[in-house]
Amino acid sequence: MMMRSVARTCVIAAIAAVGAVGCKKSGGEGGSAAAPASGGKTYHFAFVTNNSAGFWNIAKKGVEKAEQDLGIKAEVMRPLKGELAEQQNLLEDAMVRDFNGLAVSPVNPDSMTPLLDRVAAKMPVITHDSDAPKSKRVAYVGTNNTEAGRAAGTAALKALGDKKKGKVALFVGRIDMQNAIERRAGVEEILKSAPGLEILPVFLDGTDRAKAKKNVEDALARYPDLILTIGLWSYNGPSIAGAIRASSRKDKPAIVAFDEDEETLKAVEDGVIYATIVQKPFEFGYQSMKLLKDIVDGKQVPATVNPGIDTISKENLTAFWTKLKELQK
Repeated sequence: MMMRSVARTCVIAAIAAVGAVGCKKSGGEGGSAAAPASGGKTYHFAFVTNNSAGFWNIAKKGVEKAEQDLGIKAEVMRPLKGELAEQQNLLEDAMVRDFNGLAVSPVNPDSMTPLLDRVAAKMPVITHDSDAPKSKRVAYVGTNNTEAGRAAGTAALKALGDKKKGKVALFVGRIDMQNAIERRAGVEEILKSAPGLEILPVFLDGTDRAKAKKNVEDALARYPDLILTIGLWSYNGPSIAGAIRASSRKDKPAIVAFDEDEETLKAVEDGVIYATIVQKPFEFGYQSMKLLKDIVDGKQVPATVNPGIDTISKENLTAFWTKLKELQK
């Protein structure tokens, strides 16, 4: 595993606070840096999401656990509409605040890279959930999203059984985010092994829940031979399940989803969704905070921390749900 050493720094954040405190500055690699906390002061980190989906509530629990275990303070910041400009404003604000490090899931990695590099000149930056590999971020905490896409594609083929002739619809908020790009690539790689399947252009909703459901309704109305639907982001599963439940179609498409939204898990339990590919958002929060602390302490850190994925179907749903409820306490 590739390792990097990073000096000390100072960072940012805004919105949905979980705590606060200041930091000291000292010289170091990559610009003005933060010295280890001393004199009773505590490291203060920012954890920036890419939208306000319920998925991030579990990541916030991980951040809070890290606060307890590591003696740090953190702020969780969420762009409410999941728009690029919102997240850019959060990072701009973060640069003028008294933080020691920032973890972010970039809404658009290419567009965000110059801004991420400006932040990285002031403090350590890591990415989580969705990477910005061209930026000067120190490390990435998150799923190998191409592998996650392959897992979704594999589950989809199982859901179809012998019925592998017809159209396939993918649904997501944005297709310019790295996780969406990679998941789509992984799904399509697997589905191309079934020549009878035709993959439609991706349906985009801009993280608008109402539009997400309408996209599914439109696909159901437009394509009578639609046999498979896949939701690439956490809220897409409930949107697809709701639209297909309400549909009068006799032959309803199979559904594969991502993440552990409560409605998604209920739909798996009911047999409406065949399977959902779950990440480990608790670890996104916890490991991001741990990495930032290690970086500011001058320790070497891995370039990638991959908490892994699981495919949840009816067979293993009960055990997963029990564990999830424990995390959410």
